[in-house]
Amino acid sequence: MKLKEARKNARWSQEAVAGKLGISRPTYQKMEANPGVVTVEDAKKLAKLFEVSVSDIFFSDDDS
Repeated sequence: MKLKEARKNARWSQEAVAGKLGISRPTYQKMEANPGVVTVEDAKKLAKLFEVSVSDIFFSDDDS
């Protein structure tokens, strides 16, 4: 599962997720476009927000 897919499954907008992380929507959008820029701390926050594990979002081999 990709970051964007996790967000959509949770029915969150980019704006809402950005607000929860205390960042701007464009900054969050960059995270979705390039997950390699996500810090470990933000990855943990995102996983908790989406109720999945960090590995589900960032280390999954599922390209669906």
